[in-house]
Amino acid sequence: MPPDRFLLAILVALACVPIGAEPQAQNTTPVRPTGGILGRPSPPQPVQKQGVEYFVGTWNFKWTGRESAFTPGPRTGTVTFTRLGDTPFLEFQANGTAEGVGAYTESGTLGWQATRQVVALHERLWGNVEILSVGDWSSPISIRFDSSPVRVKNQTLRLRRTYGIVSVSSFTVSEELSVDGGAFVRLGGGVFTKTSK
Repeated sequence: MPPDRFLLAILVALACVPIGAEPQAQNTTPVRPTGGILGRPSPPQPVQKQGVEYFVGTWNFKWTGRESAFTPGPRTGTVTFTRLGDTPFLEFQANGTAEGVGAYTESGTLGWQATRQVVALHERLWGNVEILSVGDWSSPISIRFDSSPVRVKNQTLRLRRTYGIVSVSSFTVSEELSVDGGAFVRLGGGVFTKTSK
């Protein structure tokens, strides 16, 4: 999808976010609990700044799960996120190897809307399936994505993902799949580790 069409898709997706739901100010001051192991205070947990800068660079990944129209099953590889000029958009390219399939590639565009803390993700996945997902990044520790319905092989599919923001150099992804409006069931999960900026 050309960047201008993707931008239009993001604006439409953002229109679905309730206007009255203004983001609340986040307290970035570490909270020091009074107790911990052996009665000592626990150290403050790091909080990553939300925005496209977090993803820029190259990440190694290992994903475990079952095959579906969205994924070739267990796989390993790298994904590189590249900023598009001085904009809140990134292009990404994933290259990897999947069990029983061999080499595969995926690509897409990620956009960030800071005021509403919304992420839009357009992807061209394995099997040439394209999906658009909208993510809520109002929590600094996770992004929750819901995809638009996609028709593949006479089935209507939806994907849900949760990105766990572990540290500046690591995040996890867990995925769930719904078929023909049924309950979401576990599809798989991955671990991503940054190798370069």
